[in-house]
Amino acid sequence: MTGFGWYNPSMAKTLVTHINPHLDDILGIWLFRKFNPQFKDANLEFISASREAASDESDEKVYIGTGGGQFDEHKEGLETCAGTLVFEYLNQEKVLPQDQISQKALEKLIQWNQLIDTGKAPESQFDEFSIQSFIRMKDNLPDSSKRAVELGEEILNRILQVLKKKEQAILDWEKREEFESKFGKGYAVTSEVINREFCREQDGDIYLMYTPKYNSVQYFAPSKDIKEIYEKVSKQDPEASWFLHQSHHMVLCGSSSAPDSKPTKLTFEQLIEIVKTA
Repeated sequence: MTGFGWYNPSMAKTLVTHINPHLDDILGIWLFRKFNPQFKDANLEFISASREAASDESDEKVYIGTGGGQFDEHKEGLETCAGTLVFEYLNQEKVLPQDQISQKALEKLIQWNQLIDTGKAPESQFDEFSIQSFIRMKDNLPDSSKRAVELGEEILNRILQVLKKKEQAILDWEKREEFESKFGKGYAVTSEVINREFCREQDGDIYLMYTPKYNSVQYFAPSKDIKEIYEKVSKQDPEASWFLHQSHHMVLCGSSSAPDSKPTKLTFEQLIEIVKTA
């Protein structure tokens, strides 16, 4: 077989895909290397796209998205993609995470990829700012294919973490406290992962987020001026590092971006009361 490989005699496993791999092919590789311990350090081999090359497929050599092998979706009657085929296989093999948060996050990731690979995703997923548009160099150079996989794996790791945080945020949101204020409906929640993007998807007018990990506080009102809240918290706890965003939609004290900030001494209950009585 003619291809571009990176041989390491200490590693027996090899994952094969076509030169200039798509995001879908990279997802299949990522799934194998991340979740199947036997393929953690698998070699990569890139070949010219083929329907017959996988005649030598084995437990040691697996073809993804090409070659006509088990994980090649280019077969008559199939309406799937390589990433989904690999995911279903690894799920059957019981090597994927079994906790609810990881499972749901992975399922969303697989569904997103399949929509893209089958051309059913929104048009914005195919423009010049989309992952699949910049992940492929399309110059057919061997090193470019390898770098595309490395970049894709890093991006997929980040996406999985974001999706897992979203699933945890959904669970945390169940413990929210609801209140009324002059700003409208309010929600207060303690969570390490709930953020403004998550809050924008809810039906509140103002949000109070407390993050124990950083002992940080954030008031957020997507369409309200909350300078009054900033003035009240600054008066009640003047030593804390309160910050009023220039939009007047956010009041913050501490964050992962400002680890040197002085945290507030106000309790969660006091912080809620400040909004209610503003």
